[in-house]
Amino acid sequence: MNVLILSAAAKVPLVRAFAEAAHARGGKVLAADLGPDNAALFEADEAVILPRSDAPGFAKALAKVCAAHAVRLVVPTRDAELPVLAAARDRLAEQGVTALVAGAEALAACQDKRRFTAVCAAQGLATPRTYAPDETPARFPVFVRPVTGAGGRGARRIDRAEDLPAGADLLVQVLETDPEYTVDVLLDLTGRPLQAVARRRLQVRAGEAVKSRVEDAPELEEQALALCAALGLVGHNVVQAFHAPGRAPRFIEVNPRFGGASSLSIRAGLASPDRILQMVEGRGAEAAAPRPIAYGLTLLRYPEDRFVTEAELAALAEG
Repeated sequence: MNVLILSAAAKVPLVRAFAEAAHARGGKVLAADLGPDNAALFEADEAVILPRSDAPGFAKALAKVCAAHAVRLVVPTRDAELPVLAAARDRLAEQGVTALVAGAEALAACQDKRRFTAVCAAQGLATPRTYAPDETPARFPVFVRPVTGAGGRGARRIDRAEDLPAGADLLVQVLETDPEYTVDVLLDLTGRPLQAVARRRLQVRAGEAVKSRVEDAPELEEQALALCAALGLVGHNVVQAFHAPGRAPRFIEVNPRFGGASSLSIRAGLASPDRILQMVEGRGAEAAAPRPIAYGLTLLRYPEDRFVTEAELAALAEG
């Protein structure tokens, strides 16, 4: 079974994880990006160049690549491409290709943080205390996030009322001090929740955990599974929350795709790539069986250099 990973960029661990699962089935992994100067393209079995996801010809080019390389599964990795891939999902399905993406409504609820907090409230799940748009916080510091956006961009602490940006579309919340967790949540292709792995974010840089540890947090995992199911998501998703013993988890967002440090949960036993390929193969019962989890497993991320020659870059650019 052949797998295509979009916006592969430097997501070498994800390419490797899918390659291990695909190779076991006699398949291969293709990595795609805008240009040849992306490390993950040289890690994949094959590399392809695709236009930007917002370009008019993206869907047609994607379908062409899938047909030419017998791709059965397309895996998005960037928020901006999710709605585009969701719109192309039915077209790809006609070719026998599964796009690992939820529907437009589910994506919209994840990408708009006001809608997200409303979904949490409807499900009886807690979020940090959120101020109304015209409400002045009772005390400072507070934490603000853009209502739309991802990856921690624009999220920051505000210490004084006069420092709150005027006219900005921000979600203003109480500053949480409990430990922050990421929960990798796996659902099947119909949205049925299967298993979750919680990892504590020990050190964060530019919105991504560079040090992270798998912990046994059943309440957090169960609620994260319920939340993703209520949102209508599929496949692998990343849930952000604050949690401490004796206190209900407070959820802040869901990214409906693999995350930068999802390799930890994959290695700890969640095994999302292998189980997702089982789903595509029609082996849903096997994919649904819970896997043992290596609690305490710790991820220490570090940069890795990849050297390529001018000839290699030129060859990839030529296709």
